[in-house]
Amino acid sequence: MNAIQKAAMTAGAFGTGGVGSYYGVKAIKDSGTTKIKDLLKNRLLSTKGEQNKDQWTARLASLRKDSIKKESLTLELQEIKDSSKNKTWESLRDLCASRIEKEYSKEDSIFREVVDYCTFRNKDKLGNKVIVEELESGGSLKATGKWKKVSDALKDKVGTFSPIITEIQTKLKATQNTDTHALRKWCEEAYETPWTNKEESNFQDAQQHCLSSDN
Repeated sequence: MNAIQKAAMTAGAFGTGGVGSYYGVKAIKDSGTTKIKDLLKNRLLSTKGEQNKDQWTARLASLRKDSIKKESLTLELQEIKDSSKNKTWESLRDLCASRIEKEYSKEDSIFREVVDYCTFRNKDKLGNKVIVEELESGGSLKATGKWKKVSDALKDKVGTFSPIITEIQTKLKATQNTDTHALRKWCEEAYETPWTNKEESNFQDAQQHCLSSDN
């Protein structure tokens, strides 16, 4: 779980609802429906055939990262996480297909895992301008790279921004202890955050400040 997700759950970074706004619980409570698939609707990856194969493959890779602790997962996901079990992206897809038929409970780890591993992430909805770029060997941004361009663009922009973008701009413009990676770090976390809708504030910020201007 990245910093944006943690902030959403603890301080309401995706609205005023904390955990509720991050997982969509407020909308769920108002909807009167019970099945997970009916609640998450268009946030869910397709469980049919090879549709969304690239996204399923990416979710499996995310699940298998060292930062995801095995003991924090349900037993079914623990088995898929274990690469020695020869589980594939299809194993994850099929588990999700089963789980989205279950009834929703906001205290249920199954629902939280569905959001984390069975739904689109922001980068899936941001198009082909998402920035994938290595740093220089010394750890700095590439002098003529895409991250440098969008960071410089934000640094020079004048206007009213969300609190998080204002904070990032301040770090970029600082004359001492300048954090040249501030925007890159935030954008890369925003890319990996589960997508909720196109009106969500972090998604809109990512659309405006985290996409390459190159053709």
